[in-house]
Amino acid sequence: MEFVPARNKLEAVARISSLTNSGPETLGPGSKERKSVLTNLAKGLNLEVDESDSKHELAAKIAQKLGKVWTPDCESIGQTITLKGLNLLLEATTLRLSRTIKNQQSKSIFEETMQISEIVYRHTPRKMDGVTAIREMKEAEFSKWALTEWQGQFFEFKVRPHLINALGGGPVKVGRTEFDYELSYVWDMKVHSSQRQNGKRSTSGCQLNDGYSMEKAVKETGLGLIVLSGIPLYDWEFTKWFKDFRSTSKNPPRRPLKKEFKPERIDYYFIPNSERFKEALAKKQLQIFKQGRQQSGHSRNYKYSLDLQKAGKSDLLVHSTPIV
Repeated sequence: MEFVPARNKLEAVARISSLTNSGPETLGPGSKERKSVLTNLAKGLNLEVDESDSKHELAAKIAQKLGKVWTPDCESIGQTITLKGLNLLLEATTLRLSRTIKNQQSKSIFEETMQISEIVYRHTPRKMDGVTAIREMKEAEFSKWALTEWQGQFFEFKVRPHLINALGGGPVKVGRTEFDYELSYVWDMKVHSSQRQNGKRSTSGCQLNDGYSMEKAVKETGLGLIVLSGIPLYDWEFTKWFKDFRSTSKNPPRRPLKKEFKPERIDYYFIPNSERFKEALAKKQLQIFKQGRQQSGHSRNYKYSLDLQKAGKSDLLVHSTPIV
């Protein structure tokens, strides 16, 4: 199985501790990893190290014992390990233990959905503020903090580490695409705006992932979709701030971005097999989403979109939770 790097430091420490069954991990002040991540990792791998060493010394020794080269960009000032350093340890540990991230295959989709939904509900922010969310993601070295659809990244950023801490599992690559989470089944997390910029309710579908990868995931384990729907607030001043914060081009923005996002509900869909996938296409519960061409002029890979109204009235919807 191809290694999928952690996208932020909290996810990295959660996955490391999950591999060695050393209990949930959190970050300290300033998004710093705790030394216990390293000491517990060494114990879990039965490595002989001196726990009185500094974090930098301890991490370097663990990496060396795992056959990895610890480079200067794996650490930073203040006895901090960078996301690159944590991912180096995570990848080496994953290879050493040779464990898959799958859990009990006998678990039903309903049982797994209910387990996941309890954690997702508990850790989904009740209101997402763009400035706060983007700053928090950047501080934690989240690799996708600068994307304009920040609310989808923030949803994953806040929830996935808690899923890993509580249930195990983690991200997985299927085909050309990295899916957000796998336990017994593959899951993808999406955010859908239920209201347009003009204030009217949105009837558009929820854009999903690469078509080929979705089809492969459905065939292999079945594919679950975790869709957070909510009301966005668009704002030009925030758009200008975000553009400056990212230090992008000086061209003026062409459209306003979402400044805030207020979650309304979380829906859990599941496509069990290729036959049901084809049926969903025939009934237009799923549709091919046509994308524009790349800047180079080349065509993009096809994607699918989910019609929330049609799919929500079918057996594809396993569970739904209003946000209160």
